[in-house]
Amino acid sequence: MIFDIFLNPRNYFLKLKEKPIFIIPLIIILVFTLIQSYTAIRYTNISEVIKRMEERGAPREQIERAEEFMRRPARIIIGLVSALIFTLLFLLIISLIFNFSLPLLGSEGNFSKTFAIVCGSSLVTALGSLIRSIIIIIRQSPFVNTSLALFLPTEKGLLFSFLSRFDFFTIWQIILIAFGLKIVFDIKGNKSYYFVIGLWLLWVIISTFLFRSPGAFRSSMRG
Repeated sequence: MIFDIFLNPRNYFLKLKEKPIFIIPLIIILVFTLIQSYTAIRYTNISEVIKRMEERGAPREQIERAEEFMRRPARIIIGLVSALIFTLLFLLIISLIFNFSLPLLGSEGNFSKTFAIVCGSSLVTALGSLIRSIIIIIRQSPFVNTSLALFLPTEKGLLFSFLSRFDFFTIWQIILIAFGLKIVFDIKGNKSYYFVIGLWLLWVIISTFLFRSPGAFRSSMRG
């Protein structure tokens, strides 16, 4: 069933409609999140990080705090635990948002089904984590980009910050969430696509101005 999300998503979501399953997808997502986080931390070069922060105009105090943290022996454990907590919270929060919004789309909410849709759709971001981990190992650098920002000549400026949020795996995930809501909750027309994609684009615009640098270790999901 797991591979259906890649090969036959309609079949995957029709099965979720009958029995919402999220434990196995959630475990897979968290495992691959850990793999990417560990790989990124393992190949982090302190001088490279500082150089990039200076190029982006980060305050000296922020640079010093980052350098101090990266020199701590416990940074790997802290990084892995933080990645797990952030990923789990992210999945739960967006599931709650979509579930509470279902009445607007003409359907009654069911959190277990919504969470199953989000976890199942996020399996594509787990694939993205695996691919990024491989690229990190090959390049021996955590600064890996799988977004539209790849086509820009420089990693600076508002345009880079904006396009970097259009990660290819995140776009795939968003489309699958909209499709899953449509199938599982029998939403008519394209309302689920308009709502999910519109909400995501709103977040992209807001986060572009709030967080000018998306970060070297971010995983799509977070678009």
